[in-house]
Amino acid sequence: MPIAAFVVLALIVLGVAVAVAFGMGALIFFMLLGGNPGQVPSVAFRTLDSFTFLAIPFFLLAGAIMQSGGVSKRLIEFVGLIAGRFKGGLGATMIGACALFGSISGSSVATVSAIGRIMSGEMAERGYPKKYLASLVAVSGIIGILIPPSVPIIVYAVAAGVSIADMFLAGAVIGILLTVVLVTFNFVWARGRDLDDLGARLNSTQQRRTARRIGGAVPALIMPVIILGGIYSGIFTPTESGAVACAYGLFVGLLVYRELKPSGVGGTVLNGLLATAPILLIIAMGGAFARAVVVSGVPQALADTIGGWGVPAWVLLIVLNLMLFVVGMFIEENTAIVILVPLLLPLTAAYGIDPVQFGIIMVLNLGMGLATPPFAPNLFVAANATATPFHTMVLPALRLLVTCVLPVLVVVNVVPALTTFMR
Repeated sequence: MPIAAFVVLALIVLGVAVAVAFGMGALIFFMLLGGNPGQVPSVAFRTLDSFTFLAIPFFLLAGAIMQSGGVSKRLIEFVGLIAGRFKGGLGATMIGACALFGSISGSSVATVSAIGRIMSGEMAERGYPKKYLASLVAVSGIIGILIPPSVPIIVYAVAAGVSIADMFLAGAVIGILLTVVLVTFNFVWARGRDLDDLGARLNSTQQRRTARRIGGAVPALIMPVIILGGIYSGIFTPTESGAVACAYGLFVGLLVYRELKPSGVGGTVLNGLLATAPILLIIAMGGAFARAVVVSGVPQALADTIGGWGVPAWVLLIVLNLMLFVVGMFIEENTAIVILVPLLLPLTAAYGIDPVQFGIIMVLNLGMGLATPPFAPNLFVAANATATPFHTMVLPALRLLVTCVLPVLVVVNVVPALTTFMR
């Protein structure tokens, strides 16, 4: 197993695609074990041969459809009507829009890209420093992998064998909590700063159009209701809710907002597929490597070793949080989940840590890694979407992580009931 792990790390450092690196690592392991290398493609296929995993392409496609169909713009307008009349209102609008868009796309990077491109221009014009607004959208993008439907949460639920509905509900609670904390930070930050208050710019004509704008946002706001309401009422499964979300998105984009033209449907579907393919390929090859890890006996050996130390559960949680945060700085979240769940779940189970609570801890830590250098995809996407130099936004992003995200993570660790109340 050490040789296979070294090969994987070496290939990733050399810039080889993550999926290829995991596939090669699994292949080398089974060859050294004297087994059949043909296990790699068969295990990779079985990893994806899951009805539940169909939710991932459906939700990513729904996010692409909603973005092309004008839903993102309506969501931002709706949040702006609520928060935009206060000092710092545009910052709060950006955070709220990330939460709502995350409830459609299920992807942190997609949320950062979409909301950052739409809002950065106006925020810069109204006095928000570019380094602040770029770091704010990068960190707010973490909400996108907490608020259902979250792709990493689906991946974890399948890998850990827990209920997706339970994970979605726990993610929604923590996602809302993180949204509130970020909005509060933003309003405190805005006090005393020279920002052009959005509310002061609304004239009487614009005020009269408020009701119409709220009405225009209703079709967009129905989407999360369809997804979550359908799941928790038992009308359809998470996978089926993804298919319904795609159909509803096409209806809204083509017939209600009419911003999605029939000729553009093919391009939108292609964008959704291009977003899906890398994730599923990583999950497939990651599943093959995870199988190699399990066969090697490393998870059980790790659980036995740490269990022999006799440390309390809170010490274990501190160690796991630090490890997951560091892993998130270097490895894409879905890949990390596929590899680490078989390794760590036996250990957490031995200590009586609920798998739903641990799932949110894992996703939140890996989400923090998305906005922490050196790789920090959220920061790079935010820098591109807002035309902000990367180096200027690192410190503001780290400040947001420490003052907003870290306290939420501590609460999730200390108060299990926040994530397990439905069990």
